[in-house]
Amino acid sequence: MQSVVVVANFLKRTTTMKALLLLLLLSPLSAWAQQDRLPPPVSSENLKPIESELTPSYNGRYGQQVKTQYMYDGLDVRHAKDLGQYILASGDRDAIHEFNRYIGSRHTGGWLIAGGITWAIIGAVIMGSNGPGSDGKFTTQQPYYCPTGYACGGSGGMVYGGQVVSYQTVPDTHRQNMYAKGGVFMLGGAILAGIGWGLNMPGPHLRRSVQYYNRALKQQGISWRVTPYSSLSNSGVGLVGRF
Repeated sequence: MQSVVVVANFLKRTTTMKALLLLLLLSPLSAWAQQDRLPPPVSSENLKPIESELTPSYNGRYGQQVKTQYMYDGLDVRHAKDLGQYILASGDRDAIHEFNRYIGSRHTGGWLIAGGITWAIIGAVIMGSNGPGSDGKFTTQQPYYCPTGYACGGSGGMVYGGQVVSYQTVPDTHRQNMYAKGGVFMLGGAILAGIGWGLNMPGPHLRRSVQYYNRALKQQGISWRVTPYSSLSNSGVGLVGRF
């Protein structure tokens, strides 16, 4: 709460800051947090298994990293959320439940990304408006007044009580504190955006959803029925499985 008050007080100092805050509130960054629009479910007939394989994403400093690439009917799936139309068509409750949890995680991640970027921009503006001087120090010029009832000799000549004699350089602790708080906002915003990015990526919920989906297809491909039968030796009722 104290940090919010500090930002509010700072933004009141200039109309430029107020305009910036308004722009941030109306920023299209909120598009990160919009609801995912899934296509209508496809027909439950002739559904195909969802395949997956690990593919290299990039060669990092600490070795090669991989990501999961999903495929349907032999084609790569560009966006993992596009698997929803097939998972919903399967009708499997476990698969749908896990997929909905994945979509919920994406929504949460989207809001964190939007909020994190917004706070990082606010922090950058605060730091830019309260940065150190050309000498790298947080100082300001403070006027020195001639005491009332006295005449003082200043750099511009004789001055009298109540007038400015000269200016002296003093530490500007307020600006230094604001600069530090801007850095905190930037760091906090970056951390939030990073967490949101992680939640936005496909994870264990999607993986389990695909596993439940494939299991449901295998179970749907097997049916049992009771049918009469006869042979040369005996007759009766038998249990027949269709695979």
